Amino acid sequence: MKKKLQTSKALNVFALFCLLGGGYGLMFTGFFQVIAGVYFAFAFPKSKRIQLYFLLVALFFLVWKGNIFGWQFLLPMGLILFLTYTIHTKKL
Repeated sequence: MKKKLQTSKALNVFALFCLLGGGYGLMFTGFFQVIAGVYFAFAFPKSKRIQLYFLLVALFFLVWKGNIFGWQFLLPMGLILFLTYTIHTKKL
């Protein structure tokens, strides 16, 4: 469990560095954030925060119409912050 938490933290930090890539970086950030979330979910499947994260990810993809400059652009930024907070504040 500790190894999965460390892996999800490392993936999350790498994903945050992908933000430096601009528009393409946001796509890679989202990809690595979801992978980090999956690792975290396997380590802590009963965590309410990770369940809420995946619910919000599903909601984003349901309402997203491919426009990266619409109001939906705010949701990925919130997801980035929420997952980062969830992963890095988890105590063992």
